[in-house]
Amino acid sequence: MTTTPGGRHIVAGPSLHWGSVWDTRDVGDVEAFDYYRDGICQSFMELLPELEAARRLRFKARVESHRLGEGAVNRVDATAHLVLRTGREIARSPRECYYLNLQRGGECRIDQAGTEIALRAGDVGIFDSGRPFSLEHRRLSSLAVSSFWVPREALASRLGGHLPERPRLLSTVPALGRLIAETARSIDETAGYLPEAASARLFSMLLDLTAMALGGEGVAVAPGSRADAQFMALRRYVERCFADPRLNAARCARAIGISPRYVHKLFARAGTTLGAFVMEVRLREAAAALRAPAKAAVPVTSIAYACGFSDLSHFSRSFRARYGAPPGAWRRLAH
Repeated sequence: MTTTPGGRHIVAGPSLHWGSVWDTRDVGDVEAFDYYRDGICQSFMELLPELEAARRLRFKARVESHRLGEGAVNRVDATAHLVLRTGREIARSPRECYYLNLQRGGECRIDQAGTEIALRAGDVGIFDSGRPFSLEHRRLSSLAVSSFWVPREALASRLGGHLPERPRLLSTVPALGRLIAETARSIDETAGYLPEAASARLFSMLLDLTAMALGGEGVAVAPGSRADAQFMALRRYVERCFADPRLNAARCARAIGISPRYVHKLFARAGTTLGAFVMEVRLREAAAALRAPAKAAVPVTSIAYACGFSDLSHFSRSFRARYGAPPGAWRRLAH
C-alpha cells in the first residue's frame, strides 16, 4: 500500500485498479504532482514522472483505466512532462508487459535501447516495459495518450516468443498501420461502455493486428482478425462520412487501404451491402435530427441534405419505409 500526500492510501498492483479514475482536481494544487507521481504512477503503472518544480503548481492530470479481457487501457490527459521507467520501477512491477500507445494529442518521443521513435496525434507505437525507457512529452503544453497494457505472454504466444526489443512505430506499417490505429481508436472510444466480452474480443483483434505488423503473416492469430478489423474500420468510416453524398465504395476503399471490390466482399461477408449500411446510417441520423428539440425549426429538406441525401423524394420514401411515416409527420409525432 502507498500513502500519497494528504494521507490517501492506494493499494499497489495494476489488476486492482482497472476500472478506476484518478484526477488531480481531487487534491490541492500543491500536492497534485506528488499525488500523480507517487499515488498513481508508482502504485499503478510503475512509472516515474519528472517535472520542473516551478511548473508543478500548474500541473493537472486525469487517468482513467478500463479492463480489456487479458489487458487494459489507461487513458491519460495531463500537463506535458517527462516519464521515466528505470530498473527500480521494473523490479517493482508484478508482471512484465508491453505498452501499446495511441497518441491522442501532443507529441511523445520514446527512447529505449538506443532507439527513438516519435508519436504524433493518431500514431500508435509499442515498447517493452521490461527495459528502461523515457517518454518525452515536453515539446507541447499538454498530452493525451491511451496506453494499452499488453501482457507479455499474450504477445509472445502470437509471435512464437520473438518479441521486439526496441520501440516500434506501428501506425506506418503498410496495409496494417491504419487498421491498428483505427482499431485502437475504436477500443479507446468504447472502453467502459461495451460488454466485457466485446471489449475482450476487440482487444484480441488489436493484438492479432499488432503481431502481424511485428512478425508478418506467419504469426499465430485468430482466423479472420484482419477482415474483422477492416470491416469495423469501414463501418466507422461510413459513420463519420455519411453526410457526403459522394460516399461510395471507391472512397471507402481509399480510406481503409483496400480495393472497392473487397469493400463489397466485406459487407457481403456480414450479410449486408455497403448501400444498405449507408442508408441505415443516414436514416438513423436524420431521425435523430428530426427528433432533436434544438433542430425543431430546421426544415426537413435541410436535414435531408445534411445527412447525405441529394434526392428528397428518395429520402421521403426511404424514411417512410423505415419508420412508418413521412419525415414531417414522424417529426410531429416525435415531439
